[in-house]
Amino acid sequence: MNPLRLAFVATLLAQSVLAQVQPDAPPPYQPSAAEKQEIQAKLDEFATVLKGLAAKTSATPILPRGVKAVDPALLDDVLVFQKAGLLMLRYETEEFFLPDHVKATLDTLDHGIARAKDLSSGEAKWPEATGQIVRAYRSKIDGDLQPYGLIIPESYNAKKPTRLDVVLHGFSLTINEASFIASHDSGKPADSSQDYIKLEVFGRTNNSFRWGGEADVLEAVEHVQRHYNIDPDRIVLRGFSMGGAGAWGVGLHHPARWVALEAGAGGSGSRNSFKSDNTPPHPGSAFRTYNMVDWALNIANMPTVGYGGELDPQLSASVNIREQLVTEGYEFELKGLNRYPTTASASLPAIFLVGPQTEHKWHPDSKQESENFIVAACAKGRHTPKHIRYVTYTTRYSDCFNFKIDGLERHYDRAELDALTSDDGRKQEVKTKNITRILMDYPVAGLDMTLDGKPFPFKATRATGDMLPAVLFQKKGSQWQSSFVKAADLAADPTVRKKPGIQGPINDFMMDSFLVVRPTGTPNNPLANDYAKAALEDFVASYAKWMRADVRVKDDRAVTREDVAAHHLVLFGDPASNSILAALADLLPIKWTKQSVKVGREDYKAEDHLPSFICANPKNPNRYVVVNAGHNTMKRGETRKLPVVSFQRLGDYSVLQLQKNGEAITDQLVVEGLFDEEWQVPRE
Repeated sequence: MNPLRLAFVATLLAQSVLAQVQPDAPPPYQPSAAEKQEIQAKLDEFATVLKGLAAKTSATPILPRGVKAVDPALLDDVLVFQKAGLLMLRYETEEFFLPDHVKATLDTLDHGIARAKDLSSGEAKWPEATGQIVRAYRSKIDGDLQPYGLIIPESYNAKKPTRLDVVLHGFSLTINEASFIASHDSGKPADSSQDYIKLEVFGRTNNSFRWGGEADVLEAVEHVQRHYNIDPDRIVLRGFSMGGAGAWGVGLHHPARWVALEAGAGGSGSRNSFKSDNTPPHPGSAFRTYNMVDWALNIANMPTVGYGGELDPQLSASVNIREQLVTEGYEFELKGLNRYPTTASASLPAIFLVGPQTEHKWHPDSKQESENFIVAACAKGRHTPKHIRYVTYTTRYSDCFNFKIDGLERHYDRAELDALTSDDGRKQEVKTKNITRILMDYPVAGLDMTLDGKPFPFKATRATGDMLPAVLFQKKGSQWQSSFVKAADLAADPTVRKKPGIQGPINDFMMDSFLVVRPTGTPNNPLANDYAKAALEDFVASYAKWMRADVRVKDDRAVTREDVAAHHLVLFGDPASNSILAALADLLPIKWTKQSVKVGREDYKAEDHLPSFICANPKNPNRYVVVNAGHNTMKRGETRKLPVVSFQRLGDYSVLQLQKNGEAITDQLVVEGLFDEEWQVPRE
């Protein structure tokens, strides 16, 4: 299928799924001038109180009289309330979805002002509070604040490790920071039966917890772990509807993180969910990143509940997951409407529940059975199974207990790691497919290990901590070799290759810290440069609206060595207008001169063509260089209405043909593809 046909198919897919799943958004409420003035007055009051506070750091200068240095984490817990109010006025014609959102905004600002005053007086009580509260973390991705809700039981004891339930919300036409905070910072006590902390993730509104939304889940969990005594072996992931889709995605991508997974009535991303004539090309494509049916085998490592109502079309999600498990060799028996592993498949820790005569909600009997299952899993705690069966399609998701997949033969083809440990723990047989590098924790107790039939015996050791290296297995031809490595060795490795966190596709830069670099020089070709500058502006605006944060932006001449070390660089312009791109041009896989854009053996005229791609930064292989991309990952219509279609449809690179139509510049995709494992254009 040619690339233009692919783009057309992707559009059909989005339209088809949107028509089937999402309602039209109602017209937003338009606040009166008096209501906006009241909100602005609260923001002015908030700003006045904040003038008396500054974040305490090791490099904090002498502060002016009347300014107090405070814990930066607590100040973030205050500033996130201010951010909610500022965004409501920033999008005043779009985001007062309901008339009640005026009150929600005012209440949010009142709560934030009260917190700021408490912090100023040294009486901040919310860090030790129980019940429903909102806190915030500062995202590594963009440096901006993201809120999350907590429900903390009165029984919480900071000296005792506590179970954490991570809850992913469903799709909402009316979600924004103000409505989220107002509904989650009530102070209402936890239910008397709750003996664990519940984390309700904001997830940057509606994106099915994909890409930056997935990173938001993990960052929120890590933030809670820093501030509360969380038992790392009793963290549950659960969600319903869009949250169920997110639970399938985050859960199956990271099966070693969770003591249990509960996914209710959420799309599993299966190609079977779409009409056959609208299905994007599947085998070997980046589409597999969020096609979670392909990842179903990872349930072997994690107790899992799949649920759907008998009358709910979304029941197909858990059905597709279960049917894939049958393909993997597991068997199920039917009891009523539910399905459980047979005796022969008793090692599979999964149940699939169906709510009788139930539409898009939990049936109480099914919910109770799911709760019982999760409580039983928490009683056992998270542990390494004797038989690890792990599948991945990308090194973005590579961790499974004491193994880390560090390299693949070919991305987006199925990669498998099967590790069977003997009952006495002294022997382990590991089999692999499509894997070239594996990192393994050194087996302290000793181990007789075979890797694809080759023996690797390890002696017991008393070494601990930094004295204990990791074991690196590398495949040379068809043979495995082993060596010992430290984390510093891996970080200093100058090899440019696809590896965990640096493997693409284009969307992937939004999973970690990135810096947008603005061109300031004279371009080779004005048409391409004008398009690139407009694309930059579009990305900055779209990201702020849909990802709820302002991106970091610098002029090319202002980028420092520290920036290169700390961030993915998202470069706009061409090698003449962007000095960073010029410095890297000869080292990048796509060669771009004033005359041509060369992609492998193909040449395109530079006067009306523009490349867009992602690759490892040749100057820092642990970070990306991203060229003229970002806008094309966001430009999918109104993201608030499209959470279920935020699949990856772009690969690592593409070339656009540009045409000037009046004041506008239109683009047409002429080629796209994936780089090979060394970040080069494949020869074929």
